Amino acid sequence: MPPDPPLKLDALVERETLESLRRLFERVTGVPMVFTDAEHRPIVSVEDPLRFCGTLVRSEDGSTLCLRRAKWDTPEPEAEASLREVDVHREFVTHRCRGGFRDTAVPVVVEGQTIGFVVFARTRVEPPDIESFRAMAFEAGMAPEVGEAVARRALVMSSEQVSDLAALFRVIAGLVAGAAYDSLRLQQVLKLEKLRDELTHMIVHDLRTPLTSIIGGLDLILSSEYDPAILQEFVPLAHGSAAMLLEMVNTLLDINKMESGQMELQVAPVDLRELADRAVDQVRGLAAERRHSLTTETCEGCTVVDADGEKLSRVLINLLGNAIKFTQDGGTIVLRVACGEGGVTLSVADNGPGIPEEYRERIFEKFGQVDTAGARRRHSTGLGLTFCRMVAEAHGGRVWVDSEVGKGSTFSLFIPHERPPE
Repeated sequence: MPPDPPLKLDALVERETLESLRRLFERVTGVPMVFTDAEHRPIVSVEDPLRFCGTLVRSEDGSTLCLRRAKWDTPEPEAEASLREVDVHREFVTHRCRGGFRDTAVPVVVEGQTIGFVVFARTRVEPPDIESFRAMAFEAGMAPEVGEAVARRALVMSSEQVSDLAALFRVIAGLVAGAAYDSLRLQQVLKLEKLRDELTHMIVHDLRTPLTSIIGGLDLILSSEYDPAILQEFVPLAHGSAAMLLEMVNTLLDINKMESGQMELQVAPVDLRELADRAVDQVRGLAAERRHSLTTETCEGCTVVDADGEKLSRVLINLLGNAIKFTQDGGTIVLRVACGEGGVTLSVADNGPGIPEEYRERIFEKFGQVDTAGARRRHSTGLGLTFCRMVAEAHGGRVWVDSEVGKGSTFSLFIPHERPPE
């Protein structure tokens, strides 16, 4: 499963809220401040950029706000080291630059992640020398007036005042982090509620389909007073639907067992040709209903593998069933068995609509769904492919899909000859 995306301050707290907090703080204290994202880019307005260090507040175009124009895109090493250190200690970062400024930022931390910073204007212990700053700007290839402007915007403050201000900023950062955390929890609750509703709908639909078939067939048998012809036609259909229903329940139970580490494989020699033939026979009727061509290809010398045959059979039936279900009528489906030095590869290829690249990992996740050729695969819990992945991993192997939109998909399962030690 892909990792969760990093949290973002402006995605959890509205920019308008941060902007209002910035304006209020500056109005009350007279100290400029700015909120940045985790990469130190401002997410509120910066009314006086020259009062901020370019290492701690980066402008929209990526350049740094620094008199050392020759190094606008190369922040000072000591500042970068301090910024890395802040992620460890969760304290405010401060450093001195060439102009004698102390530049300070306080991290906003949520769920162990630094999602942004609260930064206040760079400070000096004593008023800067205007001429020195004019000369510094000139040396950097800038107009002397720029250096003078920076010097005149200097915020003069003692070390004790800087520490007190940093402590206040930690309080602000904590309040912002709390608001971000509450927003994150709300988003997670809403996401879970949506997932629950979708899952309930999918499970109800998946269960209702075979149940409807079973009840319909039995009602017809009863109304016909057990006519032999009706019995011969509808009892097998009802039995097949009941078996489908049982398979769904077993899959869900098995996934839960695998997730909790309670599922044990029943490993024994498995004849691959027999395994493939049984799986194809199981779904041949479904393929015939959709007029699919269903064939098996087994390479020479590929005969036996040590595995849990019952679970491998269910994997193949699942992959074949998906291919039958999602390939347009009259399609071609091929089950291939190939042996290599490292293990055995079982694959099911179809000429269906294909799967967009962005979904090829998600479909193996629990309850994953896919947009296929513009039509969302609704009414499917997505448990089957999760079961396939977990069976493959339990054998020390893996499962994957190769696909091209409009041309078809090939789902492959690799089982190594030697399983890793448990």
